[in-house]
Amino acid sequence: MALEFGPEERQRALEVAVRVARDAGATILSAFHGTYEAKGIMFKGSVDLVTQVDKDVEEFVFGALREAYPEHHFLGEESAAEAGAPAQLSQHPTWVVDPIDGTTNFVHKLPMSAVSIALVVNRQPVVGVVFNPMVDELFTATRGGGAFLNNKPIHVSECASIDQAVIATNVGYTRSDPGIEFMLENIRRILKANVRSLRMEGSSALELCSVAVGRLDAFYEFGIQAWDIAAATLIVKEAGGVVVDPETANKSENAAPSSHPDLDLTARRVLGANNALAVRLSGLFVLPEPGLIK
Repeated sequence: MALEFGPEERQRALEVAVRVARDAGATILSAFHGTYEAKGIMFKGSVDLVTQVDKDVEEFVFGALREAYPEHHFLGEESAAEAGAPAQLSQHPTWVVDPIDGTTNFVHKLPMSAVSIALVVNRQPVVGVVFNPMVDELFTATRGGGAFLNNKPIHVSECASIDQAVIATNVGYTRSDPGIEFMLENIRRILKANVRSLRMEGSSALELCSVAVGRLDAFYEFGIQAWDIAAATLIVKEAGGVVVDPETANKSENAAPSSHPDLDLTARRVLGANNALAVRLSGLFVLPEPGLIK
């Protein structure tokens, strides 16, 4: 049976998440200006970084959220990596956290990193907070309550044409020849469609938020994880956009936003844009073979 989480409960959860995100952001900002060595850099793969700051921030965020919601479930990037288990969501209220989305940027002192906190109920986000402390930008949303940047309403762009669009993506950590060819083929297809420009900014949460505020017209990624996008997908939707799985999106030219299936946050595929651009882009992509993207 689906669980209910009403407007007042969502507002209270948002206030808790904002407070926790700002406190976590203070730790991230302090460490951002530290030395390479002081960040405690480790490797989850040959090029996939994690720092002690990631782990400390996740522990702090979960501790603070558990104080407010001891009965809820919790899913975080670093704890999931240590457990070696794939991301799983249920109907139960679950806090989904990426302590530092954009760890490589953080390590290299590129100010494009954020703490991402989402409350997911019935497998869909109902509260989303993405905070970049390096530039003091706080993106927030509750389901049905709109999306905001530093408390000001935001909206996706109205760009419906690929040749007028600035589109962002990331290529993840797959370095096999088939994986590289897959990533490059989708980039080639977008370039052949005469896209105005492409960007790779290294933080999917912030790139989706840039879609929500109209700085970017679209963002897509294959191999994404639930903690990367849970908060930001809600922010895009509440800013008037859509977030879809390129595989299951309604590709009909006149598809309505409501005609797209709900995004499965664990499917590891996402496309965010206004509806018209999402429909055009979703028909362009080649999809990965099972197991290709890590």
